[in-house]
Amino acid sequence: MALLEVREVRVEFGGIVALDELSFDVEAHEVCALIGPNGAGKTTLFNCVSRVYTPTRGSIRFVERELTHMEPHEVAAAGVARTFQNIALFPKLSVLENVMCGAYSQSSVGPVRAMFGLGSAREERRLRDDARALLKQLSLEQFADGLAAGLPYGTLKRVEIARALASAPRLLLLDEPAGGLTHREVDELASTLRSLRDQFDLTVVLVEHHMGMVMGLSDKVVVLDLGRKIAEGTPGEVSRDERVIAAYLGTEA
Repeated sequence: MALLEVREVRVEFGGIVALDELSFDVEAHEVCALIGPNGAGKTTLFNCVSRVYTPTRGSIRFVERELTHMEPHEVAAAGVARTFQNIALFPKLSVLENVMCGAYSQSSVGPVRAMFGLGSAREERRLRDDARALLKQLSLEQFADGLAAGLPYGTLKRVEIARALASAPRLLLLDEPAGGLTHREVDELASTLRSLRDQFDLTVVLVEHHMGMVMGLSDKVVVLDLGRKIAEGTPGEVSRDERVIAAYLGTEA
């Protein structure tokens, strides 16, 4: 049984079809990349999995649980975490506090109670210690007590990953984690993601335009174009697929 099952998912916005009968599986411990031109529907799928959007029809199952019937906080509590294409950190909170925010879906305290100081002191200490440990693993401990505002873009990308990991997910959705990074930073990120996948027994679904990272990191690649799946296979297989070449180069397959 696959960890994530996407079955005939269709998403329409006022007559515009963003996803068109999309189906694929992601096995446990797999790194699956979703690639395709801008507007192909990749982030739309992430928004459906995390319940920002509700599909027009279709099924999305995670560990045999139907996600389309759940609220966003229930999806997070079930073990799904994500990052965003546009960084979504709280600039006026410290890096440590931003990472702690990711843990509240698995905590008895919750973010609202924590804001008003109503949480268990013991639980707060545990969350703080766990967040510091994550920052150390991502070589971010020197930024822990400073504000998120003003940090370099590549650093903020890693902070977002740390925040997602703080919820102890089984499935991690990464939306363009290499966007805006230098070649050296991309290589470092790919190495970090391999290590995190093994250390935390993660399954990763990755939306990414950096083909070097996709081909070097992924076990499987799913290619979308105009909301439809046009190819699926290993990185080597999809790189030789004429439909994929046509979608990226604008030629006829």
